[in-house]
Amino acid sequence: MHARWVEKADEDVLEYLRDHDLATPSEIARAIRAPTTTRRVRERLRVLSQAEYVAPLDDDYDVYQLTVWGRLYLDGEVRADLLIPEPSAQRPGHVLHT
Repeated sequence: MHARWVEKADEDVLEYLRDHDLATPSEIARAIRAPTTTRRVRERLRVLSQAEYVAPLDDDYDVYQLTVWGRLYLDGEVRADLLIPEPSAQRPGHVLHT
């Protein structure tokens, strides 16, 4: 089920990461179906990271991977409408590696 915070490009980003183990925001921006910019993909990756659907692999947020939660969302096993992505003191804009 869709949620207000989920955008069409988010699903494209998640699907790209499912098909590629790791990717940079610029790689994703060039590859996804919806025309977009690297900056916009970076913004959406931040939201998806707060939702724990993706995880950055470095402190510079240059490379991302899909998490278990992201795979479950794509498989229809997680309902995004029951989640509001928010940073926390332990997770300021990103999540731990899964």
